[in-house]
Amino acid sequence: MPLRRLTIPEYNNTVHDLFGDTTQPANAFPQDDTTTLVFPTAPLLDSLRTSRLADAAAALAAAVDVTKLGIGKPASDSEQTVLDAFFSTFGPRIYRRPVLAAERTLLMALYQRGRTNEGLDVTGGIRLLIEAMLQSAAFLYHWELGPQAPHLEGSQVRLGSYEVASRLSYFIWATMPDDTLLSAAAADKLQTPDEIVAQAKRMLADPKARQSVTAFFNAWLGIDQLSKRTKDADAYPQFDDSLKASMQAELESETVGVALDGDGSLTTLLTGTSATLTQPVAAIYGLKNVMGMAPQSVTLDATQRGGILTRAGWQAAFGGSKGSNPIKRGVEIYRRLLCGTVPPPPPDVPLPKDASSGGTTRQRFAEHGSNACATGCHALFDNFGFAFENYDGIGQYRTMDNGLPVDASGSVMLDGAKVDFKNGIELSKLIANSQQALACFASQTATFALGRSLQDADQTSIQGAVAAYGSASNGFRDLVVSFASSRTFRYRTPAVDEVLK
Repeated sequence: MPLRRLTIPEYNNTVHDLFGDTTQPANAFPQDDTTTLVFPTAPLLDSLRTSRLADAAAALAAAVDVTKLGIGKPASDSEQTVLDAFFSTFGPRIYRRPVLAAERTLLMALYQRGRTNEGLDVTGGIRLLIEAMLQSAAFLYHWELGPQAPHLEGSQVRLGSYEVASRLSYFIWATMPDDTLLSAAAADKLQTPDEIVAQAKRMLADPKARQSVTAFFNAWLGIDQLSKRTKDADAYPQFDDSLKASMQAELESETVGVALDGDGSLTTLLTGTSATLTQPVAAIYGLKNVMGMAPQSVTLDATQRGGILTRAGWQAAFGGSKGSNPIKRGVEIYRRLLCGTVPPPPPDVPLPKDASSGGTTRQRFAEHGSNACATGCHALFDNFGFAFENYDGIGQYRTMDNGLPVDASGSVMLDGAKVDFKNGIELSKLIANSQQALACFASQTATFALGRSLQDADQTSIQGAVAAYGSASNGFRDLVVSFASSRTFRYRTPAVDEVLK
């Protein structure tokens, strides 16, 4: 259980739920880290991040309407009544567990200095407390131990109910626990798998789950890369912000729709032909009857599209600036959907030849991959990319490339065996039915939930989630519920030098 700080979305969502704030102050923070995991993590603090956090805390506290915190009315209620209510009711929402006696002592000392030295009234004093608490480790980091001592069972520590409540909430909602979760934690009702299952199902049915599920699929599949992509203006003059937004909206609608509204199946996600489109991306698919920016449900041509990997947005996210990029697409499929490890490229690999040299993209990239310095790693993933050569740099379907017929056939290793395919649609079906891909899907879900890389000790919990996915009818939702109630989710290894009784 590494020490994790709130990510940018988690911070924004949390202060929204605490104060109703809609300014998204964390957008001004330095970006989260995406180099270690597929999913963003918040680096530990440095001077710039500390400064930005202080600015955000000051602005948030200054804007708080203290009368709406449920702690009474500072102008008419006694000061002690307001303070007692703050520490017993609102403070636990900020810290996501009860405020400890030692913490209250320190905060009260700050409050008194504000009242005495700065002439603050009770309202100003409460705002000062909030400003300080928003900069505390108890708010900024995921470690909601609460008043209970760690509970050692054998060699592992069972998480307390407040820790489970927070872990559940940031996994499924990407924000702080609601009152129902905090009440369950206060009653110590999050200690058994059945209790956690009930809460997880409730939370998945809540509209708030959509924001976290969207974030999961965007990061896992690389959908969040689309908005950052640029294309050569001469090759793709239509690739503007409107088209990128339209492409991303289609991908998000499809992934979240399958995960939360549909059967939750990896097969449906990787083979389905239903789509919800607006006019810009519909034009890429050659659909002339979709007009305007109102989303419209359509069925795509099954001979050209089948599943999320064949959608224009995904192909554009990992296509080249002037054409397709089978190496990039292959790498992303191999590491994101099959959890393959891609070694760093050697420094002496030459660039692929330009289209002006003749030949199809596949022919030029295959020649590049055959270089002695490149064969070792390119054999792992190139064919995954060649399967999608029917799609150009922005995902338009094609049968010809540089004046020659497209060849999207090939073979890859899946589940320890060599399998053949004719194109990306067939390869998507093979991946969808692969146990390797399903295990990776579960592993990526677990990594997202835990905010860390997986260890050997996690595998039993992941296998249990895979089994739950395969034996039930709600697919992704069953996988989430199973993992949330697993031992990996409910326990942690003792920290180095941690003193346990």
